[in-house]
Amino acid sequence: MQNKELLKELDEILKYISMEIGERLTGSANNKKIEAYAENYFKNQGFEVESQRFSCLDFKTADAELTFKGETISVKPSYYTTGCSVTGDYVKIETLAELKRSSLTEKIAVLYGELTEEQIMPKSFPFYNPERHQEIVRVLEEKNPAAIVTVVEKDESIFEDGDFVIPSMYVTKIDGEKLLENNGELKLVINAAREDSDGANVIARLNPEKRHKVVLTAHMDTKSGTPGALDNSTGIAILLLLSQLIKPADIDFCLELLLLNGEDYYSIPGQRKYMDTYLKAPQDILLAINCDGVGLKNSPTTVTFIEGERELENRLKDRLLDNSDLEFIEPWVQGDHMIFAMENIPVIAFTSKGIFQLLETVIHTEKDTIELIDLDKVIKTVRILEELVKKFEPEISSKSL
Repeated sequence: MQNKELLKELDEILKYISMEIGERLTGSANNKKIEAYAENYFKNQGFEVESQRFSCLDFKTADAELTFKGETISVKPSYYTTGCSVTGDYVKIETLAELKRSSLTEKIAVLYGELTEEQIMPKSFPFYNPERHQEIVRVLEEKNPAAIVTVVEKDESIFEDGDFVIPSMYVTKIDGEKLLENNGELKLVINAAREDSDGANVIARLNPEKRHKVVLTAHMDTKSGTPGALDNSTGIAILLLLSQLIKPADIDFCLELLLLNGEDYYSIPGQRKYMDTYLKAPQDILLAINCDGVGLKNSPTTVTFIEGERELENRLKDRLLDNSDLEFIEPWVQGDHMIFAMENIPVIAFTSKGIFQLLETVIHTEKDTIELIDLDKVIKTVRILEELVKKFEPEISSKSL
């Protein structure tokens, strides 16, 4: 398949995913559209496809409103919050010690300062959950305020947890100053709902009868309110295009193209489902490759390696490091490759160098559109991965198993 044809196909895939489908929260109708699209695409290329289902919430939100002394203050609902309509006095709380001393029954808790310096990790998030975060959540649940307002430095939700049932919203520091400098009664309305739903990982396999496998992965869900072009339409597209380019006779192992569902969901249900099912025998996976955020304009495509107890085969590393279209960077941990690295499976991760500077301003926002994407960079990554997979030698790599 010529690059010209690949570029045309890539353009069509990205427009469908980022523009026609757009936001695709795990468990939502749009999320199910991308599941079905990917499943059909892989089947049409002759892959055996598994839809690995799991339970989750479909979060539906419209807006939030905060009224103080007759004035409406601009606020946003926390991700996965419950809805509410509450009127009551508020209590300003800056520290964990103050929170422990406070009486919040039928009150609204306005949190600021050290309590809102960073996002509080979801209760069921398995990989990183500091004791301090757990304590904040535990004390809030014990105090049981009618609702929570968080005053934030950055425009981001402090709480993002479907297992946390206290209604919450957030307000910027500038608007929040009105609350911190005064006292009185607040009126809160959050139009949001959480419905039981399900989602699925889409797993496409070539040569499924082979014991050992190479896994290429990308996540297909998004945060709320973003079309998710860089995060992660390009990753999805890379795996779809590779399914056209690699045939059973090209490889002597199982190739697994794994679209994970839930990287941007509070409890990573798709990743956990895959781990529970297929990482019980991690020695069968010779190599895992993750694509997340590839193709940013005016930014090098980067590669990083995580080896664990098993080393990557030297010739494989040399080919990648010698590639003029790639730049080596130190390992980064905010991605699906970490579920493999935790099992000491050799990992390669592709992204864009400049994406780390966009995490607070573009990624996870409405600004993450296809205008940010350099199609040629994505195609170059496809070709690099095509060559890597076709030249991969499992008999060499499995010697260390």
